[in-house]
Amino acid sequence: MLLVVIAASILAGCMTIAHETKKSPLKNTVMPPDSAVLEVFFIRVPFGEPEANQQLWQEIDEQHFPPLLRQELSQNGFRVGLASGQIPVALEHLMQLDSKPAAMGGAEAAIAEDLGSAPRVLRRHLQARAGRRNEVIASSVYDELPVLMCESGSACGRTYPRAQGIIAIVAHPEPDGRVKLELVPELHYGEPRQRWVGTEGALRMEPGRERRVFDDLSLTATLSPGDMVVLSSLPLRSGSVGHSFFTATSAGQLEQKLLVIRVAQTQHDDLFAPGEPLPLDAIE
Repeated sequence: MLLVVIAASILAGCMTIAHETKKSPLKNTVMPPDSAVLEVFFIRVPFGEPEANQQLWQEIDEQHFPPLLRQELSQNGFRVGLASGQIPVALEHLMQLDSKPAAMGGAEAAIAEDLGSAPRVLRRHLQARAGRRNEVIASSVYDELPVLMCESGSACGRTYPRAQGIIAIVAHPEPDGRVKLELVPELHYGEPRQRWVGTEGALRMEPGRERRVFDDLSLTATLSPGDMVVLSSLPLRSGSVGHSFFTATSAGQLEQKLLVIRVAQTQHDDLFAPGEPLPLDAIE
């Protein structure tokens, strides 16, 4: 009888341990099936720096986007291209992948810090759910921002108070493991105020600023894991929308910025465990 009691106790103990292991807080978080992990890099270089404005674009595919869109982007100071497969040598150097890892942090931190102390490259991970809006801060807040726009071949201008450049990102994971990215430049300006916002079929009030959405400059690109979209400004388009988004003055010096958005992981990517962001040293 004693042996039976001991055996029953051992079996009960095993059952308890199995139950606790199942609920362990150390268990990897599984990615939602409709999400993708994006890596967002901000790179700061001296304004007009040759590697960022010449060598880099010899290795990046600008022809991926339609000619009329490229013309609109160029007229408004933007330069955009796609990098797929092996990372271009110039981009690898600018991202500091051949030396030390990029610092983690918010995109806006690159603007707020002093030139001498801020890291040249900032990186953050973004888990993007299908169809949901994400925002990347592209610039600091300008007290007043005069912007020269070129729309349908005609030039027009306007000054925006308390303005800040934003890149809105919407990701659409596809069944084959690729991700369709929609990128839209926006200018948020004025003081925050309550406004109606539509989310998932409902309207609600939330604080926000006025927006100037540049729909004519919106981009769509379908990327495989490892592919990147690269955005920057054209140095000769001073006063343009692109110039205000991707330049900043730090320590009295004008800087140019590059925004790199990389598809790091999807549900169909077998190279990485669910919930684990791609380490920098795995990029090739």
